[in-house]
Amino acid sequence: MPEPIIFYAEFVSPNTYLAIRDLTRVAEKHGREIEWRAFALMRVWDAIDYHPLGKPREKARYILRDFQRSAVIEGQPLAMPGKFPLDAEAARLGFWRLAARDRKSANAFASEVFNAYWGRGETITEPAVLKACAEAAGVDPAEIAAAAEDAEARKAMDQATRQAVADGVFGSPHMIVEGEPFWGHDRVEHIDWWLTHGVRAPG
Repeated sequence: MPEPIIFYAEFVSPNTYLAIRDLTRVAEKHGREIEWRAFALMRVWDAIDYHPLGKPREKARYILRDFQRSAVIEGQPLAMPGKFPLDAEAARLGFWRLAARDRKSANAFASEVFNAYWGRGETITEPAVLKACAEAAGVDPAEIAAAAEDAEARKAMDQATRQAVADGVFGSPHMIVEGEPFWGHDRVEHIDWWLTHGVRAPG
């Protein structure tokens, strides 16, 4: 069984949203599972003393324009959220509670959270929005509501964030294939190439 593609995903990252469709396609092409890891990117930034948001303003404006353009080019719906950034802890906890029982359900829920936030501009800290995401994923909404008090889900979420630091993650999406790191939704095609040719980068 080939190793899965590790997929570090922060729910408030638009480029992670843009990566999901193509990463799923590439994983299926190469017979790979995707091991989603919902993590807290801002906590990683704290750990590595890196805070790029809004600095400089010109870059922030460009990034906004760039991912809006990318969504149009790639034919993906995009609606700017009313609140950005935000702490998607409830969604992360819901993901990890589900992942302890069934990875596929957890991944489906995560995809719906991205669709809600970036595809429809909904506020994913609202219980009603997460309930709708769970229902769309075929998940019992009660599981998501219970995640806030789930100590094991919180432990798994914290471990994923610590592991992200250990794995050299500094942004999202960050993907790892057999130890080879890839950052950014525009590098999904590089994953396809790498899995096809099996050639590692120098160093």
